[in-house]
Amino acid sequence: MTETEFNSDGARTSVLIRIIDRIIDAGAFLAASLLIAVMLATTIKVVFRYGLHEGLIGVDQISGTMLLYIAFLGAAWVLRREEHVTLDIVLNSVRPTLRRRMLVASSVLGGLICLTLAVAGTVEVISSLQRGVKIPSELEMPRAVNLVVIPLGCFFLGLQFLRRAWLFAQTTGSSPSSTAGPG
Repeated sequence: MTETEFNSDGARTSVLIRIIDRIIDAGAFLAASLLIAVMLATTIKVVFRYGLHEGLIGVDQISGTMLLYIAFLGAAWVLRREEHVTLDIVLNSVRPTLRRRMLVASSVLGGLICLTLAVAGTVEVISSLQRGVKIPSELEMPRAVNLVVIPLGCFFLGLQFLRRAWLFAQTTGSSPSSTAGPG
């Protein structure tokens, strides 16, 4: 991303965008690390079960939590790289002007939905913590551990959707991928 991309808002906006990009990158790195951890944990569980005839308690529960984290921590990074699933058959069959309008509208809608989920999710995390809600399973852990990544991931995904809408609105083509930030 260039310093001049957001000239109208001044240098502080550019710094803010770079900070958000670094947070999104960190989330993607953590998601990739968790994916490796899930693969290792599953492999170790299989070795214990079939090789040593012993079970490992909590591996499935922890792996499920990590998969939730992977999805929500990596979503904004995937969107920034324009690698989310799209209906190309629809987008490629319309005029470029209409395509751009559709992309702006869908990005604004996606951003608003994600930011709404971030607010509602934050309220639920706080409520869960205040009430001390635990997940009744092999490992009794606070429900907030599973929930906290949802508003966090939705917040950054919502910001990226709104950024994407702004970039689509500023471009004359159908993809802002060259200005969407570092990939």
